[in-house]
Amino acid sequence: MTATVRPYGILKEYINHQNETQVAAGQTIRQAIQSFRMPPEVVALVLVNDEQQDKDYIIQDGDYIKLLAVIGGG
Repeated sequence: MTATVRPYGILKEYINHQNETQVAAGQTIRQAIQSFRMPPEVVALVLVNDEQQDKDYIIQDGDYIKLLAVIGGG
């Protein structure tokens, strides 16, 4: 059972600049993020099946997860 993760912007660096990757269902978003060696604090927004979720959401089989980065400016 898997789900698809699509990081945007600089977050692609953590999955070797691929557009998408697969993760196992049954873990939290936070655990999946950490498995990519991605610091959870750089993820500003998590969308699961186009609905906002927090990082403690438990990934379900077939979920489509979008990760958007914190944007800094000055």
